Amino acid sequence: METIVEFMSNDHKACDDKFAVAEQAAYAGNWSEAASAFTAFRAYLTRHFRMEEEHLFPAILKAGGPNGPVQVMNMEHAQMNSLLENMAAVVAGSNLQGYCGLSETLLILMQQHNLKEEQILYPIAQRLLATDWESLRGNMQAAQ
Repeated sequence: METIVEFMSNDHKACDDKFAVAEQAAYAGNWSEAASAFTAFRAYLTRHFRMEEEHLFPAILKAGGPNGPVQVMNMEHAQMNSLLENMAAVVAGSNLQGYCGLSETLLILMQQHNLKEEQILYPIAQRLLATDWESLRGNMQAAQ
């Protein structure tokens, strides 16, 4: 069975793949496809955040895990959600320059965020929640 680190890291990869599809369509000037792909990416990333914020993070804290890293991740989720709102507007306006700037900012933030989760927070979760992972995973997948 996948570990917490594997499961969540694979979900990051799926988000990254959806982000790349939207970005390629925008750069190609195919705004209809870009809008559709961006909507799919945003929905997937929002689902990922929901799995963490509603299930994984509370479980970490309940098990005695550190509050600081969880607070940082929640703060970064809020930053990314703000960027997503701005990106939706530039996609709707077929604004390539605006999209490029915002997508570059989001990409950097996602890369840094994912690295912290994959190398720090998820291993902590794995140590604290290994015996409860099967149940937690089921709850997280139901959030989808």
